[in-house]
Order: sequence, then structure tokens, then C-alpha cells
Amino acid sequence: MTMLFAAAGLVAAAAPPAAAVHGGAGATTAANPFVVALETATGEQWCTGALIAPTKVLTAGHCAAEADDPTTLRVIAGRTDLNGSAGQVRKVRSYRIDPRYTPGLEHDAAVLTLDRPLTQRPVRVARQADEALYREGGTATLYGYGRTGPDSGPGTRLKKAALTLAPLADCEPYVWPTDSPRERVCGLPKPGRADSVCKGDSGGPLVAGGVVIGIVSTGNKYCDDQHPVSVFTRATDVPAELLA
Repeated sequence: MTMLFAAAGLVAAAAPPAAAVHGGAGATTAANPFVVALETATGEQWCTGALIAPTKVLTAGHCAAEADDPTTLRVIAGRTDLNGSAGQVRKVRSYRIDPRYTPGLEHDAAVLTLDRPLTQRPVRVARQADEALYREGGTATLYGYGRTGPDSGPGTRLKKAALTLAPLADCEPYVWPTDSPRERVCGLPKPGRADSVCKGDSGGPLVAGGVVIGIVSTGNKYCDDQHPVSVFTRATDVPAELLA
């Protein structure tokens, strides 16, 4: 079974809050208005997501499945720094997890329906006509609000990282030989770097050509430089009815 990289139970804050994504660079919601943060009812950073319609947020299936009650999560848009008060906050009215989802993170996708529309600009989700965006060797950008390292506290700022799309085998040990490239995407850091997902980035978008091509699912469990790999649910694997 794929090694689990999830938000749940991994936000014990012993160190000062840090930014997001292991490595990478700063990002803003002004430039990337579709990226949203998911918080628990008590204000802890939980996951990341992508606004795909005024009342729809695409995230990882485990972000919903591992929440005590997904309808108590708060969705925050337009807030680069979660310590601030900018942007808009919405409640989750309902949610749908990919019916094929398993705790092993197969088909790891969910859509949250919000109680009220957000005014930020949504992003399009890749469909079969976007196959060229998945070319191995191509570049895609990861966005997330998660931690930055093994000793950092919960993330507070949006960050991004440019990754290279690679064969799934290059993302071991976070994939199995039986995993299909039709369902999962492997992202590796650029040469000389160790950029990758970290705890709290789950559900965040992988974007290429202005389109979401992946959803953060697993990878770099220890948020360090030893295994800086990032594994995503392939966006074209998400059922169209889930996105509607």
C-alpha cells in the first residue's frame, strides 16, 4: 500500500509557524486566486485546495475522509498569509469523495461545496483533451500552505515550487509498480534543488498551462531533502460527475 502523506494528525505545533512547501518560493493569492486553504474549526491549517467554480473546491480525498466532520472545515480564499484577515471565508455545505477512493490513496480526490460563492477567479481542471500537459520532462507548479520542514510548525503562508514531470517509478517509495500513470503523476525537483510537497499541502493543485493537472496526494513524508518527491492524483482521473 502506498505510504501515506496526509494532513490528519500531523499538525502538532512545537516549532514556530513557517511558510509552506518544502523548498520552493513565495507565492500570493493575488497572482493565484484559485488556491485556497482548508482549516479546522479550531483554526489549524489542515489541507490546501483549488477553487474550480464559485462554490466548488477540489482537494484530496483523504483531506475529507480523515476530517472528523468535513462540513466543519473552513475554506479561506484570497489570503496569502493565514495569520492575517484578508480574503473571504466560507463554510462547507457538503462534500463528495471519489467513490473509488481507498485509504491507500487510490483515486485520492474530493470536491467540497461551499455555503456561499467566492468571488476569486476559479481555475480549470484538466480533461482528456489536455494530455499534452502531462508530457514527461515538462514543468508544472505545485501550490500549498503546508509545512516547510520536519521541525516546522503548521504552515501559514502560500508557497509554490516548479517540478519536473517524471515516470511514476521515479517517485518510489511513494508509489507501487502496479500504480497507473493514468491515475497518478510524479513530480521531481529541478536539478540541485529539493522542492517537494510537505504536510499540509495535501489537496493542493499542480498546475501546468493554467490548468490543474494534479492534486497533492502523497510524497516526502519526512519533509526533508532525502526523498523530495511529490505524488499527485491525476486530474483527468477525477470523475466528471464529481466536478459538476
